[in-house]
Amino acid sequence: MFAFERQEQILKYINKEKKASVKNLSKRFKVSEVTIRRDLEELTNKGLIIKIHGGALTINNNFSSEIPYKRKFSLNVDAKKKIGKAAAEIIEENDVVIFDAGSTTVEVATHLCDVKNVTAITNDINIAMALSHNPNISLIVTGGMLQKSVYTLAGPAAQDFLSTVHVNKTFLGADAICIDYGITNRTMLEIPIKKAMINAADEVIVVADYSKLNKKVFAHVCDLKQIDKIVIDKIDPDTEKAFEELGIQLIIADKNA
Repeated sequence: MFAFERQEQILKYINKEKKASVKNLSKRFKVSEVTIRRDLEELTNKGLIIKIHGGALTINNNFSSEIPYKRKFSLNVDAKKKIGKAAAEIIEENDVVIFDAGSTTVEVATHLCDVKNVTAITNDINIAMALSHNPNISLIVTGGMLQKSVYTLAGPAAQDFLSTVHVNKTFLGADAICIDYGITNRTMLEIPIKKAMINAADEVIVVADYSKLNKKVFAHVCDLKQIDKIVIDKIDPDTEKAFEELGIQLIIADKNA
C-alpha cells in the first residue's frame, strides 16, 4: 500500500471512529508507530485531522468548540500565507479596515507592508502586535474580555465599540462556509462581534482556506448575501460557479502567487 493510500484509509477510519491512537492505527495498518506518526503529521498539515498526544481526532469532533491557538495556527500554513498576501493587496491608501480575529486574518495583517495611512481596528491581540510595528498604521484595539486560548477580545465592550464605527472593509474569518447556510463559527461568544464587524463595513471580505468550504459548524454568523468577496487558496469549479451566481467576487490566492 502506498503512503497516500494508507493515509486515505487512516482519515476514513478517524472520521468514522472520531478518534484513534497511534498504537491502534499501527496494528490496524501493520506499519510502525513512527510511520503512523508521520502519516498523522501529514494529515494534520493538510487540515484534515487534529493531532493530539498519542493519536488524532476528527476535525468534525470539534463541531462546537474553539480550536486552541497553537493548533489553529499550525493548520494549512502555506495556504494562509498566500491568502494573506492576496487579501492585503485589496487594501488601499487611507482605508479604514477591521481585522476579525483568526489565524488567516493575522496573515493579512502581517502582509500589509506598502500601503500608507491605513487605520486598522481589531479584537485580535496577535494582529495588534503585528500591526503595532508598522509606522503606516493607525491602530485601534476594541477592548473587551480576553479569550486566552485564542488571544481574542470579546464581550459587550468589544461589541459596543464596533457598533459605533464605520469602515471601508472588514476582513472576516470563517470556521466554515456553506452555500446554503452561509458563514458559521464554532462558538457563540464571537457571533455578536462578527455581526458588528459586518454591519460596520462598506465591503465584507471573507478570508478562508479551502478546508473550510462546503461545511457548517455550530453557530450561524451571516448569509452569503452579506459577503462581497472571498479570498481563498483554491476552489473546485462547482463551488466557484455557485459563488459567482450569488454575486460574490472570488480571489484565488494561488493564481496571484
